[in-house]
Amino acid sequence: MTDEQIINDTKELISERPAARRKPWVAALLSLTATGAGQVYNGQWRKGLTLFLIETVLGVTMLFGLGSFAGLVWTGAGLFAFNVAVAAEAYGTARRVRFAPTRFNRWWVYVLAVGLSLGAGAVVEGVIKACFYQNFKVPSVSMTPTLRVGDRFMARRLDPAAAVARGEVVVFMDEASGRYFVKRVVGLPGETVRMKARRVYVDGVRLDEPYVRPTEGGPKPERDDYPPTMLDAVSYFLLGDNRDNSYDSRFIGPVKREAIVARALYVYFPGDVGARSWTDRLGQAVR
Repeated sequence: MTDEQIINDTKELISERPAARRKPWVAALLSLTATGAGQVYNGQWRKGLTLFLIETVLGVTMLFGLGSFAGLVWTGAGLFAFNVAVAAEAYGTARRVRFAPTRFNRWWVYVLAVGLSLGAGAVVEGVIKACFYQNFKVPSVSMTPTLRVGDRFMARRLDPAAAVARGEVVVFMDEASGRYFVKRVVGLPGETVRMKARRVYVDGVRLDEPYVRPTEGGPKPERDDYPPTMLDAVSYFLLGDNRDNSYDSRFIGPVKREAIVARALYVYFPGDVGARSWTDRLGQAVR
């Protein structure tokens, strides 16, 4: 048998290799679970890898949108639309394509693709929460009416050297309990803070606090009064807007700057869904 005959016989065997059909719903489901996995399933691994990298870049660009509710909506909608488009492309291609499976068409390749996608998403989310933005859920009435029970709000992570201003709503970590608390900044380093009959005085001047809403009647000295206390160079006095029901600096003392981790930005999902005013609070800035 000549070399030419061997080559011709090999081509014939290759051409007779059975072509496999792809299941469209499997392709779409894979791409919804892990962007690009459906394309790999369809035999288009280069396209799948490219789409995965594009989604990763789009995920990183969300950093530029999370600072506002409108930015969150637009970047989230864009990422969702991209994922749906990728799944639709995988579905449509699976209906048309017929090809001989390659070494990339193995079950463990699909599992690996899903694992890489989920892992990359977790890493990006972790970096965002640790360095840029973090979301929180309000567990109590301590910040009513500014924040209500069940409200989910976005907060900007603070650099340790970032300034914190009076009146800002911040999140801090209580070292004793290991829990996050959200309160309002009332006293700044070096100032003397005092409370008398629910009124706050800073360096002897009464503080104007239009955000405060007392909810219970009757004086309680242990709650409504606080002796004059001078804050050191790294401490802040934090109070809840609902002074009658708030665990704050009146009970745990001034909070160190290093414990203040984030500044509240906006409510992205109100906790009182179904109430008459919940749509008005959707995207409301925390002030």
